[in-house]
Amino acid sequence: MALKPIKSSCLCLFTFLVLFGHSTILRAGEISLLKIYDDGQYNSFTDLAIFDGQYYCTFRSAISHGGASHNVLGSIVVIRSTDKKEWREVARFTEGNVDLRDPKLLVTPNEIRVYAVDCRLRPKGAIQYANRSWTSKDGNSWSSSRLMAPGYIFWRPKMNNGRFYVPAYVRRPGYCCVDILVSENGYDWHVQSTPLPPQKVQGETLWANETELLFLKNGKALLFARRNYSGTPNPKFVKLGGFRQGIVLESDSENLTQWKVLDESLFFHCPAAIEHKGKIYLAGRDKHPLGAGRVTETGRLWEFVPGQGFTELVHFKTHGDSSYPGIVAQGNELLVSYYSTHEGETAYFEKPGKADIYLSRINIE
Repeated sequence: MALKPIKSSCLCLFTFLVLFGHSTILRAGEISLLKIYDDGQYNSFTDLAIFDGQYYCTFRSAISHGGASHNVLGSIVVIRSTDKKEWREVARFTEGNVDLRDPKLLVTPNEIRVYAVDCRLRPKGAIQYANRSWTSKDGNSWSSSRLMAPGYIFWRPKMNNGRFYVPAYVRRPGYCCVDILVSENGYDWHVQSTPLPPQKVQGETLWANETELLFLKNGKALLFARRNYSGTPNPKFVKLGGFRQGIVLESDSENLTQWKVLDESLFFHCPAAIEHKGKIYLAGRDKHPLGAGRVTETGRLWEFVPGQGFTELVHFKTHGDSSYPGIVAQGNELLVSYYSTHEGETAYFEKPGKADIYLSRINIE
């Protein structure tokens, strides 16, 4: 059961908010920051949605960040709130001998869906990927899961003109690419295009993986894609490990087959993008220096202007394994969910750890 967060009122920038016995610094633009779920487990990989006037957050719950290859099997949790302050659990999904991870929410005209990646261990240590979906018309009663798209790892499904789209990446030894999949019902998928095959950049082979699709009101569509290197690293980037600049592509939203590069300047993981009041926002994760050559992962919010690049708006209170945000807009606010270990303990593999779920309210006026 989630701990009950302390209610907060609107606070001035950089004011201290005390919750759960910890002092939390609000960042520029933040109205409030609440810890909305803490049960002692390793809760991670969030998404956020508004359905039927209520707020929904989903995330993975396990003993650590590790997956099926480490004998760590995650479940998917859905929590709900009417006021963004008090949250309660309304669903928990598990599958036998399967690690469920990276859940995403999709609101259709008459229901809410949860999509999650299905990871299972095969002989000799290989991981078999597929995806599952659960559906509800009221947020209380949920369908059994539907298995789909074997071999793919979904990111965040979207709807446009009555059809379903999802950027999905293929990961197998020696190869990774991102396809755009399309569906008439959100369950049966076929390939629309392959906008992000492996690419040679500065002597490295870059693979795209976590990729956000954003349909704009002007008839265009954007892709924000995380990239990692394969093979021999460029000495210039050794200190960043596998972290490389992300890439932003643009296409006509009706076909999604012809893509052009808009930007390759920002380092980001786990993109979540939204267009609101004529502006484009991206939430995600990058690396933050700690000094003495050390870095930590941290969450941020940027505004993106095509042709001009990114401007940082908020550096979220995060540390260690963290971020994987969800983002929604409401009036003059953006709501961003994320996870962080700054009040817990990072645990990447089998070792148990603790990570909690947070909700940031941001004034964009």
